[in-house]
Amino acid sequence: MIVRISGRSKHTVKHLRSLQIGACGPVRVNSAGFPKRLKVSKAKKLAWSILSGTVVNNQVLAVIRMDHAPVSMLSTIHKIHMDDNFIERIRRCPYNTSTNAANARAVFNGDPTAPLKIPKLIDNHNHNKNGVGSSD
Repeated sequence: MIVRISGRSKHTVKHLRSLQIGACGPVRVNSAGFPKRLKVSKAKKLAWSILSGTVVNNQVLAVIRMDHAPVSMLSTIHKIHMDDNFIERIRRCPYNTSTNAANARAVFNGDPTAPLKIPKLIDNHNHNKNGVGSSD
């Protein structure tokens, strides 16, 4: 069974893992135990798709990724450092008012959409974020 989480702490995800229940979803960077080195201000302007992660307590993957804005996630079922951990999806160009508009729009070369590689962690959350679901 895989559970979608939203805003849960590392401790909740770790407990689900101990029950052999996979979990992934967004988390607030100020949550207890979220790695300090991954904390990025929403105002920070970074290149699109910057990705960094670390495994916490040998059980939970904590990830920060720059999209239109910084996205922080926890997962017990994903990896991020191999080519097969990414999937190509058609993505829409962000609006000019997006937090990281200048950097995020650059990868679209003026086109309204573009095929871009995104982590499966993000893709699975985007397509299965309404409760319990399957993910791989």
